[in-house]
Amino acid sequence: MDYSRIQDSVNMGIIKNSHIVVVGAGGSYSLVTSLARCGVGTLTVLDFDTVEETNIVRQGYKISDIGNYKVDALGKEVASINPEVSYIGITKNFLDMDDEELDTIFKQADLLLFLTDSFQAQAFGNIIALKYNKPAIWSGWYAQSRTAELFFQVPDYTTACFRCAASSRYKANEQEEVKITSNCNTIFHSQLLDSLIGMMSLAILHRKTNTMDVKTMNEYELFWDSLVSKGGTTPYNFYQFKAHPMGGNNLFNKAYSHFGKHSGVFMSYWQNAEAELKIHGYDYDCPDCKGTLHHAVNNSNP
Repeated sequence: MDYSRIQDSVNMGIIKNSHIVVVGAGGSYSLVTSLARCGVGTLTVLDFDTVEETNIVRQGYKISDIGNYKVDALGKEVASINPEVSYIGITKNFLDMDDEELDTIFKQADLLLFLTDSFQAQAFGNIIALKYNKPAIWSGWYAQSRTAELFFQVPDYTTACFRCAASSRYKANEQEEVKITSNCNTIFHSQLLDSLIGMMSLAILHRKTNTMDVKTMNEYELFWDSLVSKGGTTPYNFYQFKAHPMGGNNLFNKAYSHFGKHSGVFMSYWQNAEAELKIHGYDYDCPDCKGTLHHAVNNSNP
């Protein structure tokens, strides 16, 4: 593969030696194939669903893939794009795996991506990321696919876990199961969000490079450095954006007054999701991380 055109953006040594685990092979089709184009060394994808006719119009799969496991169809596409990539497709539900199986998949990974429409799976992903102390990304669409979110946690950099950032979702799920629908989600929605997840993934993989001079940083080193700089001691780790002029998320509706006549344009919003600690007005620490991410970051940044 000729990576010469992207070498100003990425460190190919880092990319080729990286192992990314993706939970969910539906809307992430273009993400996984794009990571393969970038030369990511190892891609492990988990999904027990098979390709259905409704997947063809919005997930990149082909008619000939119908009836096959998504991870198998995706693996064939990855191999046709970049045979240098090591691809592993797993059709077992990771919620049903024992510790030995989980260790085999997650222990040596460099980045975890939880991209399912199951709240239970997304919540278990937080347990996994904390257990193995791994960087992780969660992402998805809101109602009518008008707005979307991307949250990431990175040990030693971010103070909040996914449960801290989505605590209201957890509380709502205690009353009634949170169900996410993919209605209104076209192939353009999938590709748009996949691109943002991919860019954030590459930025996270470049966080530990030794480059100190901004003038010699590649684009993804600069991307990560900008997140840390803007967030202060911790990065801006929660990103929400509009993909529709009407929005649909209260965050953007409240922001309308600040934008006046420009309120109908596409907008994005970076923020720092903080740990759910008593000092922030809560009467308990997060049940998952118990504030450990917060204390670890603050102890390393006195």
